[in-house]
Amino acid sequence: MTPPGILRHPVRVIAVTGGKGGVGKSSVAVNLATEFAALDQRTLLFDGDLGLANIDVLLGLTPRYSLAHFLAGERTLSEVTIQTSQGFRI
Repeated sequence: MTPPGILRHPVRVIAVTGGKGGVGKSSVAVNLATEFAALDQRTLLFDGDLGLANIDVLLGLTPRYSLAHFLAGERTLSEVTIQTSQGFRI
């Protein structure tokens, strides 16, 4: 039996980072997420830019809630993430 809080399956984390804005990090991240989803990999794309996150804009989505709602305890993680037509969650 797996102890509480321990994942049964390994989780792969890929970070797309850079020090300058406007170089295409978000585009690369969306394309990676799309490809992983196409390979039937459960995929969550997290935009860590809390001030100017734009993954939703790139995908033409309008999220109802934000990470701030989750951190404040107002919403669950599943409530603040949304499914994309590409097959992954943001």
